[in-house]
Formats: sequence, structure tokens, C-alpha cells
Amino acid sequence: MNNRWLALLIIFFSFLQFTLNWFNIVPAFGAIVADMHLALPQLGLIVGTFIAGYGIAHIPGGILAEVFGLRFALLLGVAVETLGTLISARAPGLDILLIGRFLCGVGGSIYLGSAIGLTTAWFRDHELATANGAITGVAFTAGAALGLYLWDGIVAASGWRHALMLGAVVGAVTFVALLFLFPTPPHARARHLGGSHLSKGMFRRTFYNRDLWLMGASLLAGYGSYFTAVELLPAYAISHLHASAHAANKLSTILLLSGFIGGAIGGWCADRLFGLVPTIIGACCIQAVATALIPLLDIGGVQIAAAVIGAFGTLSFVVWIAVPGAYRDRIPLADVPTASGLMLTIAAVGGVVVPAFYGKVALFYSPSSAWIALGGIALLLPFIGLLARQPIVKTGIEPKRA
Repeated sequence: MNNRWLALLIIFFSFLQFTLNWFNIVPAFGAIVADMHLALPQLGLIVGTFIAGYGIAHIPGGILAEVFGLRFALLLGVAVETLGTLISARAPGLDILLIGRFLCGVGGSIYLGSAIGLTTAWFRDHELATANGAITGVAFTAGAALGLYLWDGIVAASGWRHALMLGAVVGAVTFVALLFLFPTPPHARARHLGGSHLSKGMFRRTFYNRDLWLMGASLLAGYGSYFTAVELLPAYAISHLHASAHAANKLSTILLLSGFIGGAIGGWCADRLFGLVPTIIGACCIQAVATALIPLLDIGGVQIAAAVIGAFGTLSFVVWIAVPGAYRDRIPLADVPTASGLMLTIAAVGGVVVPAFYGKVALFYSPSSAWIALGGIALLLPFIGLLARQPIVKTGIEPKRA
């Protein structure tokens, strides 16, 4: 097997670990509540603690990769997430459980930036967006599905602690596989992966890079409206469409699983047909239209809209996260994790602000108006990307292979 495809395959399976140990706590919520005598706000705290760790570690994770190397940071991320899962499984009470979930989020964030960087190391001159689609779209969705659905049965069969412990075992196996099986990137790029790249120049190239800020801002509304739909669309279906709990929960499943389609085709469309920025804008616009149409649809129509939002929300993200690697002349390979971390941090603002914006509009006007407003801003903001210098996409495959 060509080394770059072997590298992508190993990263793909390591990504399963990343999202598996993110989402496998969800089927355990009922048992954790009963075991620790928790209330609903404390359950929300468990969710929020992971997101807090994940959100604050994007840029520090990139800096770690600059100092110690991408491979070191990748292994560190897997190790920290595995440790967090292990602590969560053995937690005697809520405080220790929160520490475990925070570590899981930090580890996942460190892992993500370096996984994107190592993918870039192998595919920067090939189908970079396609490769990113495989890991940040297909593998992300597959890992989340395993955590939500397969682990539901494991929790029921063996209890929540043993289920989380099994997730930690998966993390440990992933660590060993990455340590011994991951191939060395091409020699011309190996020197960029070994660390000792932290400098003032790195901070100038990354944090003073106008293109990264513009591209990060272009996904603010799309990123935020996707998570708003994931979190609030089922409740809307119950309260305004009088849907059953089963039909409402099905919306969450549709939103998640449709990401397989977006992840699989998004990078290919960008690499082979439209280019990165046009693909991002087009996907965000389709997602925005589906969001704005929600108040006009019955439950069957909302399910179709959920599929569109899930597919095109994922499609835009997997192409968008390939952008730092596509700026070949301005962002060295060693800077890709930090650059990706900056863009992820900018987009995460949308993940906080946009759901709050939806809530305000719903409170002062109506939930129907809120979906329309959400679609409106999600339709406009992606065009900020046109103000950035367009990244270069190479579609050809070099005849000489590693």
C-alpha cells in the first residue's frame, strides 16, 4: 500500500478513538445520574466541561506541536484523552468525573490539530481536502455513532464504568498503533514535524494572518447554526410540530449520520470540481436555506431539512479545515496545527453565540422567526471568505510516490 494511504488509514482509525471517547458518555448519562444522584444541571455540567477543555486547547495544542513535533503532540493528545476516559470510568463522584471529562476534551483538542497537520504532511501536494474529509467527516461521524449507539448496548450489558473503561482500552490500543505503525512522512517534510519551530515568526505567520481570520469568520454562522440544530431541533419538533419523542430523537440521528455523506464527498468536490472557498460557501448556503425553511415544513420535511443540514454542515467543515494546509506559500507545515487551532477557536465563538442568538429571537419573537433569522445570517457570513486570498488546490497526483 502507498505510504500516504497507509498513513491516512491509521489516522482514520485513530480518529474513531477521538470521537468515540467524546460521545460514549452520552449513553451512560442515565446510569451516572442514578449512581451519583445528580440533577439535570449537573448533567449539563458534564457536557460543558468536555467542551471547555476541547475549546481552550486548540491553540495550546498547536503550540505544543510547534515545540515538540506533530507526532509527539498526536500521541500526547491520545494519551491525555485516554487518561481522562480512565479517570471518568473510575470517578467516585462528580468532581473527579468533571476532571476526567475536562482532560478528555483537552486531549481530543491536542490530537485534532496534530492529526490535521500529519494529514497535511502526506497530502499537501495531493487531494488534501479529500483526505481531510475522510478523517474530519467520515471518521468523526463513525466514531460518534459508535459512541452513541454501540456503546449504548455496552452500557446496558456491563454498566457505565466498564463501558467507559473499554473506551480507554480503545484509546490505549490506538496509542500503541500510532507509536509503532505510523509511517514516516516524505524526507522533504520530515524536518517540519520534529519540533523546535516555536518562534516570533510563527506567531506573526499565524495570528497576524488576515486570511486565517477571514476564513475562520466565514464559518461562524454555519458552525453555530449546525450545533443549534443538533441541540434544539428535536425540542422544536416536539413543541411546535407535536412530534413524538421517537420522531424528535430521530432528527438527531439524521443530523449525525448524514455527515457521512458530507464528509465523503465534500473534499472530493473541493479538490476536483469547485475549489475550497466556493465549496465552503456553496455548502453553507444550502445549509442556510434548509435552516430557514424549517418553520414551513411538517415533521417529514423537517427530517429532510435535518439531513441537508447534517450533510452540508459537515461538508463545509471538512473543506474549511483543509484551508491552512492549502496556504503552502505562507503557512509552513509545522504551523498547520496552530493555524487550524486559531480557525477552530474563531468558529467555536459561533458555537456559543449563535445558539444564544437563536434563543433571544425565539424569546422575543417566535421559534419560527429564530430559524429564519438563523438561516439569514448563515447565508450571509460565508461570503466573508471571498475577502481572503484564495488557497491553492492541487488536484494532480505526482508520479513519484513515497
